[in-house]
Amino acid sequence: MAGRRRPTRSLVLAAAVGVGLAAVLGVLHAYLTRPFWYDEIWRAHFVSEPASSFWPELTVANTPSALGWFGLTRVAGELLGWHSWSLRLPGYLAVPLLGAAIVLLTRRFTGLVAAVFATCWLCLNVTFLDLATQLKPYSVEALAAVCIVLAWSTGSSPRPSLSPWPAPVTGGFSRARLLRRTAAGLLALTAVPGIFLVLPLATAEVWRGPARRWRLVECLPAVAISVAHTVFFIGHQSSQRRGDYWDRQFIAGRGPVEAVRFIVDQMRAFITGMPPGIDRFDPSLIHATVPGGPVVSVLLAVAVSIAGLTGVLVLARRPDGRLLLTALGGAQVLMLGASAARYWPFGPTRTNLFVVPLIVVVIVVGTRRLVALFVAAVRPRIPAAGPQPAVPAPMAATPTLPTGGTVTKRSRLDVSGVSPTSSASANTISPTAVLPLAGLAMIILLGVPLLGTSLSGSGQLWDHRHRTRGLDRMVDAAIAARQLHRPGDLVVVGGRLARPGWLYAMEASDDPAREPAALPSAGAGRVPARVPRQDTIFFGAAGTSLVGELANRRVPPTRLLVFLFDAERPALAPDLAALPRAGWCAGRGWQFPLTGTLTVFDRCAGAAPRLDRPRRTVVSYRTT
Repeated sequence: MAGRRRPTRSLVLAAAVGVGLAAVLGVLHAYLTRPFWYDEIWRAHFVSEPASSFWPELTVANTPSALGWFGLTRVAGELLGWHSWSLRLPGYLAVPLLGAAIVLLTRRFTGLVAAVFATCWLCLNVTFLDLATQLKPYSVEALAAVCIVLAWSTGSSPRPSLSPWPAPVTGGFSRARLLRRTAAGLLALTAVPGIFLVLPLATAEVWRGPARRWRLVECLPAVAISVAHTVFFIGHQSSQRRGDYWDRQFIAGRGPVEAVRFIVDQMRAFITGMPPGIDRFDPSLIHATVPGGPVVSVLLAVAVSIAGLTGVLVLARRPDGRLLLTALGGAQVLMLGASAARYWPFGPTRTNLFVVPLIVVVIVVGTRRLVALFVAAVRPRIPAAGPQPAVPAPMAATPTLPTGGTVTKRSRLDVSGVSPTSSASANTISPTAVLPLAGLAMIILLGVPLLGTSLSGSGQLWDHRHRTRGLDRMVDAAIAARQLHRPGDLVVVGGRLARPGWLYAMEASDDPAREPAALPSAGAGRVPARVPRQDTIFFGAAGTSLVGELANRRVPPTRLLVFLFDAERPALAPDLAALPRAGWCAGRGWQFPLTGTLTVFDRCAGAAPRLDRPRRTVVSYRTT
């Protein structure tokens, strides 16, 4: 019956859920307009980078982003202006759309209540909302993942079968299937991990069946699109492989025993997340807490594991369910393989949020089946409500003439096999059924804590809507530099992590200053011009020297406007100490909380321009 859902009813429910989630985001509208912090503003820089320098600039991106996500965000910036709210808008809109998509996917396998529960379990989770309200691609990637599975499984038979593999599609070439597979490949352009879903789905379809050649033709565009996108665009942004940020989520470099321990640890963290798979490691995010301590946490993990295994068994009997399991299992295997090459983290991290909706569907389907089993087992044991009729006295049945000609009397109780004592025992639970029924009851009763745990931290999410985070006053600092800049001045930005944020704030951002009263005065009504990139230098990377960079300038600057990122100030101290020796003295400065300081450096009194070495023209070729 799960396969014969009324599509109109499902669409209405999906629309209602989407509207409800949009209302929740409306309550959190302050998150839409707050300033970018470090982990957002560097993405804004790459999104806004001019086309002439976009490709070489991508080589220094912190983490890769999908071409489709770049395109959606760039269109929002070009059409609506380069504001924090406009660039966050695609991620915001993805949340109600994701909720609707989860409803449509879940309704293929279970009922209305379960579909709504699945959506609320993820889309109202505080960690998910904390991610979705930032300029990050993860909500868009989760939406793309659900839509890929929906597009691929549309037209697949919902009828149960005993085969452990997705049912082979019979018949010849189908234009409709080609369009659906191609649409799935195009959706993969909006998600970096989209290839982790497309490849397993295509492999399962081509692996077996009487018409492999036609299935290959139908899947080829999707595979080609996702592979080309991954190799040429995502691979161009692989600088994170050289860092150590994701070392805890890489299986690379571990021996056999350590690798097994790594997988076990990640799976334990995976299962104990609420919902399973949600990020457990990012310290900048708000994480849900389990009320009741470790005991309740263990009980929830056990309940989720049982429900998940049950969901796997239920879905494995349906061809469309096996497609979902193939996508989910194949993605995990591919992520583990990519982790061995330091290309992709493995475990419950924000990058792997795209599989969480699929996991939620599996668990909810299993929970729904366990609830059905529980109700079916308990209902016959419960006496009917209201007064019960008295058991009549045994009545003589109509005499019958058995073979042999003798007449006998038989009680109706003898015919029915029921006696007053057996009738009373029929409404009792057998001792052998107590333990299984108690386990099912525990799983059902833990459903409320599951949702409550996922929603825990909502107050903290509300309280943090105006919190200050690292580098979120970068736009103010850039506006201050624009107000102070005069012809002949040189802007100096210190800090490796400050570069992308400064470039976005100076060259693209249309946001006003958050605290204009704390900035230098630029004259009434005058909007200061942006400082061009050729009048800006950056220092703080390994092997660079600020005084050396100044010495290489063809024309010595008249003043220095030095911005220092607070978090990297200790590492920049030697460069700052060298400025007075080079004839530069600090003047007035401005402090930007959790961001940095902007200081004006003038020539020291009586000091002539000094150079560390003879003036010469230096031509260097450096990729950034």
